[in-house]
Amino acid sequence: MSDLVTESDLPKNLKDLYLKGMSAHELRNYGYAITLFQAVLKDSPNFLDGRKKLRMAAIKQKEGAKKTMNLGAEALKVFKMQGQVKKDPLGVIVAVEKEVLALDPFNAQAGMLLFEAAQAGEMPETAGFALEMVTQGNPGNTKFKHQLGQFYFDQEMYVEAAEIYGKLRQEDPADLVATKMEKDASAKQSMKSQNWEGSMQDNFRDNEQVKSLDAGGRAAMTPEMLLERVQELSATYAVNQNDLNVTKQLADCFEQLEDWPQALTYYDWAFSLSRNDPALERKVLEIREKVGKAQLAELQKFVDENPEHPEAERVRAQIAELQGSQGQQLLEEARLQVEKNPTDAQLRFDYGKQLFAAENFTEAIPELQQAKRSPSLRIKAMLMLGKCYEGKSMFDLAVQQFEEAVKEIPGMDETKKELLYNVGLLYGKMNNQEASLEALKQIYAADYGYKDVAQRVEQSYQQPSGSDGAGTE
Repeated sequence: MSDLVTESDLPKNLKDLYLKGMSAHELRNYGYAITLFQAVLKDSPNFLDGRKKLRMAAIKQKEGAKKTMNLGAEALKVFKMQGQVKKDPLGVIVAVEKEVLALDPFNAQAGMLLFEAAQAGEMPETAGFALEMVTQGNPGNTKFKHQLGQFYFDQEMYVEAAEIYGKLRQEDPADLVATKMEKDASAKQSMKSQNWEGSMQDNFRDNEQVKSLDAGGRAAMTPEMLLERVQELSATYAVNQNDLNVTKQLADCFEQLEDWPQALTYYDWAFSLSRNDPALERKVLEIREKVGKAQLAELQKFVDENPEHPEAERVRAQIAELQGSQGQQLLEEARLQVEKNPTDAQLRFDYGKQLFAAENFTEAIPELQQAKRSPSLRIKAMLMLGKCYEGKSMFDLAVQQFEEAVKEIPGMDETKKELLYNVGLLYGKMNNQEASLEALKQIYAADYGYKDVAQRVEQSYQQPSGSDGAGTE
């Protein structure tokens, strides 16, 4: 659906209502103006200028007036509408503007609901306007500003994206994401102004050229080749943003470039286009986790390189907060995936992994036991199961899992080394120094430089009999 309906595009009856609304607004009869603008937008929801006038009237009406609507009631209304976003996005837009935003035009929850509904209804300009209003009404909330900047970037509004990220950087010099995105947006705008996309578009009008490229060949591309490929695909994507194959290829290129935010954007859109392909949904979750890890890594790098910086302590607190929120989000997403597909062993393993990360060992164990039944997941599941038992101080059961997994690995690969190392440490905790040393010696014989194995093994030969140090930590 296009968002570009102007006053001249309105049919006569709606144009008359709109002009009456404008007159009422000029006479400061804001309540009547709101009613008229709402009537126009109900029949022409993609009339963006009308939506802006509606919001302006609501803001004017609210100025100086006492708030009478209950905050809990507003939140409840928004919550009830949330479930209808995908089923009836236009209905949600009408309802949230009438029932909440007309009375509380800067309500953040309602504004974000409008944003989601506009995106679901393929109304990008209305979605952008919704975010702009949320940001305007919540100037201290950097999360909304980041979201608006990302929206501008995704819509190729690079000037606007660079501007908002620049402001974020000025407000918080330690905001490394804003710094990076400002540079990226400026670079994209420079490329756009030189018409790089246009020249590529002329060469790739035929979409079949894109679809015919071999996926295996793409996997072997150098970073330079991948960047060139992105330019080619972007030209085709600009012609038709609903082409699932092109969207997936763009996502794949950005994933290979390890540009996780861009990869997430395209995988997320591909998932929508695919009508909820489970494989793409899993990929979205995987890349979202990498985005979070990359963000944490950048913040940690800043702290490590600038430990005495005035902002260092605040960044450390931000890291802790992000770790908690990201972990909780990943855990909840994994749980929902298992609820949808309870027989999928990979999803069981992923959920168990997130439960383990949250140190919820008791609930992780049955999930990992289910995953252990899958031949492709068996070793990984046993490794994590052993760590869960260890977390519950059930050392004998932990050793049993590790040793069972060791027997199923013929060679000495990294996984087997990790398993044997865990066996060695656990036997040490159980005061069985002979068994501890035996496990560590197997690693020593294959990889002298693995962790501190050499130190532990060699130290045992220097100790008096019966008091070797193989099990010390």
